[in-house]
Amino acid sequence: MSEVIFEVKPLTISRSLAQDYLRDADDFAQRFDRLWEALLHKSGRIKSFVDLLMGVECALKAHIFMAKQDEDPFETYRLIRRSGHSINALAKSASWLTDPTIYNTLAERLEPFSVFIRYRFDADQTFFPALVERDQAEINYSETIGKNPWVLEIRRLLEQLMDALNGEFQGFVTDDLFEIFNHEQALADFYKKVSGKK
Repeated sequence: MSEVIFEVKPLTISRSLAQDYLRDADDFAQRFDRLWEALLHKSGRIKSFVDLLMGVECALKAHIFMAKQDEDPFETYRLIRRSGHSINALAKSASWLTDPTIYNTLAERLEPFSVFIRYRFDADQTFFPALVERDQAEINYSETIGKNPWVLEIRRLLEQLMDALNGEFQGFVTDDLFEIFNHEQALADFYKKVSGKK
């Protein structure tokens, strides 16, 4: 019988935050998968697409933290916060994958979108402004969110982003309770620092 060997994964703030963002990305992806074909009216489709957009945002943040594991996690967090909800800015900062094609593709396709389109007023002004032909709107709904293959390609790219990291969070971390406790304390201190709480 052969011995099972577990790869020991590091226990760091950057990896913990990357894993949290990856879980968030998966939550958004699952919600998109459940609602995309259920909410067929335009407002519902736009809201489902925002879930997809948020999933991409979270996956890119996970990629940034993983690529910057050797850097100060507070500075990485500040970089991410400065990017706001800009997929373009996040994609430019992501470098976990050696081939940047997926980052560039997402930045190009999603650059004009904002999570603020989840609100009806913003969505209408973006896609269906009054007294303007649809193809003259800020973003052409029929060529983006209204085009199923276009949206599902974004979903496929999100899956690739998540798959690229999944193996990083499978396996053994540590059973040293002292190390686990210290890590939890470091996370608590990090949270206080980024939130400004004492």
